[in-house]
Amino acid sequence: MQMQRSNLEAKMATRFPTVFRTSLILIAAATLGSAALIAAPAKTNWLLAFSTTAKGSHVIGNPAAPTKLVEYASYTCGHCAHFEIDDAPQIKNQFVATGKVSFEIRNLVRDPMDLTAAMLARCGGKGRFFGNHRHLMATQAQWANGSMLGKATIALLEAKNIVGFMQGAYTELGLDKIMAQRGVTAAQAKVCLADKAAFNAVIAMTDEATEKLKINSTPTLLVNGKVIEGHDFATIKTHLAP
Repeated sequence: MQMQRSNLEAKMATRFPTVFRTSLILIAAATLGSAALIAAPAKTNWLLAFSTTAKGSHVIGNPAAPTKLVEYASYTCGHCAHFEIDDAPQIKNQFVATGKVSFEIRNLVRDPMDLTAAMLARCGGKGRFFGNHRHLMATQAQWANGSMLGKATIALLEAKNIVGFMQGAYTELGLDKIMAQRGVTAAQAKVCLADKAAFNAVIAMTDEATEKLKINSTPTLLVNGKVIEGHDFATIKTHLAP
């Protein structure tokens, strides 16, 4: 039976050689095309890739990117707010999105209000940080005003009750309403402000910046470990472009 079937196939191939070969080619092409479609990896959206470092800083983009951009930022720094609103989006869209550049934010705390915002920015984990960060910078003019702090809250700071101060500042500066816009409840904020590990990470990054790296202004940017001058997009992109 097998021999008869083979003979029949041979006769068909001889009688209809062109059609037979064309059919095989089309079938093979369709099969290979389907295999290629299935095997093709999904394109990674690096603007949705978030991670943290051993320092406790936050990174957006490809952690293995060949070019690493680091910003030392302060939440009460006007230049940092402008950088976040005007320049950071261009960096993310043109360089981070490609997977060739990762963008890391580290803290350089300048004052107790800055510390309070830095702790709140961490509420919700790594996936929420960059949204919180941007929101706090965008609303800086609304809350970064020490004259809104009450005497009792300032007294807590003088008594070195840092958590008590931050919890008081959270309400008096209006950060409760601002963080509520990010979906952070008062109970969640209270936990974030009392997070010792987060506090230690923020202070350690500040100490490293000021004592080891001798950074005394914000925002300060590093590309692959080297401080660059300027923080406008036009300047930065010359250090990021291949």
